[in-house]
Amino acid sequence: MGERFRSLARIWADALTYALAVTAVAAVAALVLSVATGGGLVRTKAFLFVGGWVLLAYATVRLWPTSPEDVGDPQRNRVGESLPETETSTRFQTFVRRLPPMRWIQSPPPEDRMTTQGKLLLGSLLVLLLSFLLETVFGVG
Repeated sequence: MGERFRSLARIWADALTYALAVTAVAAVAALVLSVATGGGLVRTKAFLFVGGWVLLAYATVRLWPTSPEDVGDPQRNRVGESLPETETSTRFQTFVRRLPPMRWIQSPPPEDRMTTQGKLLLGSLLVLLLSFLLETVFGVG
């Protein structure tokens, strides 16, 4: 039980660190774009809203199965003939692994990690949440 919990905690730490990094990059980009176009926090909130939906659409398209075989039983794919694909690491993923808390804990094995598309989906939801919080909690716009 304890080993399973530690494994799940590492998987979710990896996914949340990636999603929070995506959210931070989107927030900085929205703020810079807003200032560059002469807007304030209201425009930043609007850029975050639109950017969140664009990221959500992109992540959904990337997660969509390409063939009926992709929808098969996940246990068969783990134990059966084919091994899960391991993703190549991008510069952004390498950067995220250097951020806390991932710098202090061991990364989960590639076959147990959430896919990059899944992490991006989680990040897009956090971007939309940030836009929502700017409006409802902080009274922007």
